Amino acid sequence: MTSAERRIATRTWRRTGAALAAAAAVLAGSAAATQPGAGAPTPPPPVKCDKAAGPFHVSGTRVLEAHGRAFVPYGVTATGLAVRNYSVSVADQQIQGAAWYWCVNTVRLQVAQGNLLPNGSTESAAFMAALKDAVRTAESYKLVVVISDQTEETGFQPAPTRETEFFWRDLSHVYGRDPQVVFDLFNEPRLRTGSIAADWRIWQSGGTYRGASYVGMQELAHYVRHDETAQNLFWVEGPHFATTLNQVSTHRLTVPGVVYDIHHPSGPHDTFSWQNDFGYLLTEHIAPVVDGEWTNYTAHKSECWPDARTTVPAYLGYLAKLRVGMTVWALQKGVMIESGNFWDPTHIRSGYSCEKILDQGAGSLIMSWYKLRNDAS
Repeated sequence: MTSAERRIATRTWRRTGAALAAAAAVLAGSAAATQPGAGAPTPPPPVKCDKAAGPFHVSGTRVLEAHGRAFVPYGVTATGLAVRNYSVSVADQQIQGAAWYWCVNTVRLQVAQGNLLPNGSTESAAFMAALKDAVRTAESYKLVVVISDQTEETGFQPAPTRETEFFWRDLSHVYGRDPQVVFDLFNEPRLRTGSIAADWRIWQSGGTYRGASYVGMQELAHYVRHDETAQNLFWVEGPHFATTLNQVSTHRLTVPGVVYDIHHPSGPHDTFSWQNDFGYLLTEHIAPVVDGEWTNYTAHKSECWPDARTTVPAYLGYLAKLRVGMTVWALQKGVMIESGNFWDPTHIRSGYSCEKILDQGAGSLIMSWYKLRNDAS
């Protein structure tokens, strides 16, 4: 997501601190929350939803949890740690809101590589403490925690580098044996050489482009799994901003415990395109898949589908048919929620248009889909 959107989101969450405090009081059984002030919205009771317990492992095209049950993530991406002016309170608020009202079993933390390693190799103790706080919050709600290495706001490197290995070195020492933590190795690889074949080759095996050296996903995954002995499940995103996995069958990684991760499929919004981009990995029994970041809201962006009223339900149906989970972006006003209240999802109404800005979204459809797929009541 863009820097402007993140700045807008940060300002929005600051304004909603009072509402979040009221919600927290309700859940804590506070007497003050039982008597809200005039005009204050009353939050609904927290939903009761299924949770997943690691360690997780890949079996064929499925991910199994500790007791052999299939694990399908239904989650929300938390954005507070992805920007230079990071805020653990923003991340914590999003985690809490997702856990209380969105029927999730997973939270994906966007974590800025440059925040953890401000000089490229030495760890920031303050940022590590903030990350630990967010992970602790998520695990207190018994959520699976996906840590996603982000570089958009701190350097915008287009593919993994040696610094990415340092990032996972430090995190492996802390979370490499945490059964509830998943490693999303590099968010939205976006190196474009002008040759699709070269893009995929560098994505898999690394290489040099315009004087810069990049680590391939095979080397990165091997380093984290074997050199750093991390036991976590890995999510691995495809090239071209993770919008396709259509050449994974000929560029597979040999490291165990890998789930291939699609973001915001960019082709036509139909089953033929989705099958070509990622569905074939399941139907041809190649590898497991997750939609690690997906959204739909009115904005002049590729994430907005102008035909969302019909194609979003079709897409959710397609994911359900293949038993593919997702983590949605994000609990921000005008994207997945209409107001500062986490229980107030956006809607796709008549007049939905990608020329508009932040007045409609797929929040209610996602909330209903998560409850349908993950309800434990």
